[in-house]
Amino acid sequence: MILTRLRLTHLRNHRHSEIDCPQGIVLLWGENGAGKTSILEAVSMLCTSRSFVSTQDRTLVAKGEETLRVEGAFQTDNGVAHTVSFAYPGAANRKAILLDNAPLESVAELFGRFPLVTLSPQHRAITSGGPAERRGFLDFVVSQVNHAYLLDLMEYRRVLRHRNALLAAHERRTPQLDAQLEPWDSALAACAVRIVRRRASFITEYQPYFIDAMRSIVDGREAPTFRYRNSAEIDTGAADAADAFRGALERSLHTDVRRGTTSIGPHRDDLDILLNGMDVRAHASQGQHKTLLISLKVGEWFFLNDHLDERPMFLLDDVFSELDDARLARILRIIPSLGQTFITTANQSILQHVPDISGGKALYRVDGGTILAYAEAA
Repeated sequence: MILTRLRLTHLRNHRHSEIDCPQGIVLLWGENGAGKTSILEAVSMLCTSRSFVSTQDRTLVAKGEETLRVEGAFQTDNGVAHTVSFAYPGAANRKAILLDNAPLESVAELFGRFPLVTLSPQHRAITSGGPAERRGFLDFVVSQVNHAYLLDLMEYRRVLRHRNALLAAHERRTPQLDAQLEPWDSALAACAVRIVRRRASFITEYQPYFIDAMRSIVDGREAPTFRYRNSAEIDTGAADAADAFRGALERSLHTDVRRGTTSIGPHRDDLDILLNGMDVRAHASQGQHKTLLISLKVGEWFFLNDHLDERPMFLLDDVFSELDDARLARILRIIPSLGQTFITTANQSILQHVPDISGGKALYRVDGGTILAYAEAA
């Protein structure tokens, strides 16, 4: 899959911008704040319905404007053309997404059709931050390869909202509350078990990709592994796992009522990332964190490439400034194997190091929300 053309209207500091994209590398150079990352955000919005920087669509609208629009033309690996447009606000003051000029009923219809991997400073917290960042990594990757998983996530979150609303409305546990919770607990348990089982399967399948990517960057001197922490502390592989999860909800109910929220489940689980058996949050150096993050994302690209019918696109947002010379040289050697790749940098000297590949290379300068061809900007 490649993006052949991109148009931005009223997205952050881009009033009206257009860019043609080769199937190889699109390199975007400019000062900080020039609007480079916004271009990658636009690609992300077309592929996943959301920015990888902001969770609030309204913050993306250019100052003084009321709406934004992003349009993209794609071509599949088999040469089939598609168009996607993203507008905010659309109907009912929400985002509106059109695929081949037909409105999508749900963003779930978009996930995985235009596979995407993003590596940005925004992702540092995957290795160094809290559990929510690692759960987000899991959910994003698995949702692109497994539509049923995405639907389970959406249903789980819907049920969880209802359960939490009931908990928050009661000051103590009562028979009436137990009766009200029963159907929600059953629905939550069924979804929870399916989600955790699929996460466990993904971790097993993905780990070799992570290890291979790590070896390509640090010559195999360090061995990364995963450890999934199940907040319900049950065997989700057992035949009676749903019953066991309901039992865990029962045991935590007094705590849940007191706090007004559900304290166990996939929304509370964590994924430990270990390096030579040690938790990276406590023991990894800054350089190791950078290497781990790059390896996670490169491994993600190859995993998606093997599990989907389309080659993923890769977005590299200002990552070169984070790398020493050795890591920079290794990631540059990997780039030609990563399909269409969008790269932003504020360092002009990087331009000469980005390899020419068979799919071509386009160089652009971004300045104040304006995109200029490199030759024109030089």
